[in-house]
Amino acid sequence: MEDPAIDIQPYTLAQFCERAHELYTSEQTEEFVHFVLCGIDEGRQASIDVIHDRVTSTEVPTLRISRDYDSILGIDSQIRVHERPITITPVAKYEDTLKTNVHLKYSSTNATGDHTAPLHHIPNLGIGKWETHNLIRVLFPDLYGPDRQSFHLSKPEQVEFYEKGLLPTLQLLLEHRGGDLPPTYDAEMFRARQQSGKLSFTTRMLPDWQVQWFGDTLRRVLVTNNVTWGANLVFLHQIRGMKNATHHFVLDADNGETPLDEFLDRIGLRLGILKESGEWWVDVGAEISSTQHRCLAWRTDKHASLVQLALVIQSRHAERITKLGSSKYYRDPASHLTGASGFRITPGAWAQGEFEAQYIQAYTTDKALTYALDNGKVSKYITPGQLLHGKGETYISGLYDVYRQGVDQNFSTARIELRVPIEHAANALVNIDLDQLRRCLLSFPSWVWWGHKSWRAHACKFVDDWQRGGHIDLRLHKSALHLTAGISWLLNGIHSTPDTGPSSRELMNVILPRAQRNQVERHQLPFPISIHEEDEEMENEGRGAVDRPFITRLATDAEDETELESLARGRSLVPCVPYGMYFLRPIRPGAPVPRLSVDNVELSERSFQFLFGKTRTEIMTLFLSSKVSIPRDPTRLHNRTRQRLMDPPNAAEGSSFALETKGHDLGPPIRDDGSDIVMSDEDEQDDPLGTGLDNQMERCFRQFFRDIVKLVPNRRHAKAASYCAIPKDQLEETTIATFQNINLCDTFNDVQWHVASSEEWKQCFDYLWPPKDMKKEGVVQNYNNAAYYGLWEAMTDRMTHETAEAARKSLWRLFNTLEWAPNARCDRIWQTRGDDARFKNGTGASKRTAAPQVLMRRRRPTWNESMPVDAPSP
Repeated sequence: MEDPAIDIQPYTLAQFCERAHELYTSEQTEEFVHFVLCGIDEGRQASIDVIHDRVTSTEVPTLRISRDYDSILGIDSQIRVHERPITITPVAKYEDTLKTNVHLKYSSTNATGDHTAPLHHIPNLGIGKWETHNLIRVLFPDLYGPDRQSFHLSKPEQVEFYEKGLLPTLQLLLEHRGGDLPPTYDAEMFRARQQSGKLSFTTRMLPDWQVQWFGDTLRRVLVTNNVTWGANLVFLHQIRGMKNATHHFVLDADNGETPLDEFLDRIGLRLGILKESGEWWVDVGAEISSTQHRCLAWRTDKHASLVQLALVIQSRHAERITKLGSSKYYRDPASHLTGASGFRITPGAWAQGEFEAQYIQAYTTDKALTYALDNGKVSKYITPGQLLHGKGETYISGLYDVYRQGVDQNFSTARIELRVPIEHAANALVNIDLDQLRRCLLSFPSWVWWGHKSWRAHACKFVDDWQRGGHIDLRLHKSALHLTAGISWLLNGIHSTPDTGPSSRELMNVILPRAQRNQVERHQLPFPISIHEEDEEMENEGRGAVDRPFITRLATDAEDETELESLARGRSLVPCVPYGMYFLRPIRPGAPVPRLSVDNVELSERSFQFLFGKTRTEIMTLFLSSKVSIPRDPTRLHNRTRQRLMDPPNAAEGSSFALETKGHDLGPPIRDDGSDIVMSDEDEQDDPLGTGLDNQMERCFRQFFRDIVKLVPNRRHAKAASYCAIPKDQLEETTIATFQNINLCDTFNDVQWHVASSEEWKQCFDYLWPPKDMKKEGVVQNYNNAAYYGLWEAMTDRMTHETAEAARKSLWRLFNTLEWAPNARCDRIWQTRGDDARFKNGTGASKRTAAPQVLMRRRRPTWNESMPVDAPSP
């Protein structure tokens, strides 16, 4: 590992919790954080061994197995719902489209040939529902083909389907009740769009006696209207969330079929018909619980045994499909523990067993406490960007409270599910040897299982608190940002499978311990990495070099036929989890800002932007701007668009400032001078002001002109033109020349002006370029969005008072070469009020209408629309 000389200290999970409690109650906070998150305690590395918590034969009497049916998927040429009305949605909701892998395939023949495709690859849309959780989709196999790029119907296809298929079908079946249907697709879209922009689609109830005719009528109408791709459409029925309504104790196959038959009857389906018609699959589940309310989990090293028991297959097949590196096997660590994990497997034809299982998964039920469908996620989560914006305090506290309450209120069961054809549903997971099954299980006291989750969340909260309390310049250091991202990744992985997407893989390479790829064991890898010997020249990995990224994205869906694989070539260091729990690399938790110990690896710009939601430059600009004012209240902050900060000018262009020749400079950035930091060129690269005082002053002065014109107010109504007359594509080219041009119609299409007194002109300058340490209070407009202002604040923070005054004198000299400036106030750059009698219209008229106010330095402006922009002033 990174430090092979460190002593290893074994811990059970209970001992780990006890040691965390000791450190916390003795107020050794930094030691607590380092132990809980990194596993380091008194110079020794903790290694968590969960095998001590295996279920023994004496515990078998305390185990209970219950069985259930969790969901049903059925493809049929007809809607097979009996004696139940169907709620039809004329225009399909996008969220009802099947977009995710359900691990089933459908075979069909169309004009492009014979196809066997995953269901979520076949173009489809949601068409209706019945009861509460039951959805009906239409699949269009004739639209599927090798060149088809989307499962979603295009708008022309949706229009054709509704107007030439669904509408006339409903009119036929609803008869005299079908006169109020939307006449066209566009008519329904117009009606559905609310003032807020949200869509609220209409629905129609199809009576139960007409449901049986719906499929044939729809296909016939489509073909009659020359929509030939609808000729072979089929219906996908989906029933979800029914496991607690069907659970029963296992006796035999008859005992298993009765609850399925009874449940199907309650929702209008007939088991006998489903067995004979179409293709129907059932998720059969078995849940193992403890009568002592202990928390159960699956043993990672017994996955093959569990699969063999569940599928009733030979051991060689079970071992093959649970082998690390298999493209069909996905391991889901439970609560950061590598020795306790569930899995997801697509067994394939050779290993599906007598029940013809298409999919098998095992997991723990503790995830229910944090289950939440949100933005494509299935559980509560927080992003690095949200932590950076101060959202961590509330989120982590809430998460910690859930875990602590779980100690007293909740236990966890171990669950396994098979997706099998409906004809095998009654026989699957019936005759399971309980003694063999207990060998696949781990059992923890509730205080241990929920307690270790609580300690990890609490340690993350300390890091987040310390980072938020530190100086922003240090928080924006790469190693501190890496830790921020790592804390987010850890928090989300406590109650959910750790994210192994491409960007998270890069992150793991940064935050986890690393080892030479030829020394790491395959089971210690956090995601699939090729560790085979390569006949290639070994790359130099001296401390001065930055590792080349080795993450290669081969697929966007890790469960979608193709495996995500990463290559570690030569002597590349690879991330690993060698100590039984996901531990971070060493943290320097002390003042001034916690960060990871400095290393020579970092995130690519693409992954950084994916994780934080912004580029590094955008984050720097954002947080420099956040120092502009002291808000009245945190809840009153607004997320408005901030101007992009330009790059520093090329030094060869020269500068309008000569402060450095007079002995002035920018002070060094606030640094963490920890012993692991070696001063190098990278420190200068990390310093956003590293090009020097004169260069940064020139940058700030040039940025000022861009920002002022780009922040010119818009008129009140969205359809009205802006007050700014400069074309949008030319705003980035704004220079001092614009402000030296008194022909205001070149800049504005409406404006108010006033020839300022010397006091008014100086006050305007003071508002735009305030002295060092003068902060704006309360709610301000424009300043927070002006990149120049945030840069000026950051620069004055690193100036002495003498240097700051010298810089302002230079700015004042240049400011006095301008002919006009915005009538800036302490709380805003631009004013538009029309009731100030001092101001006149651009043409000189004293009209009282709102428009941007500008101060003229020494003379009246002109308003000559025929004058060239670069014409000399009169």
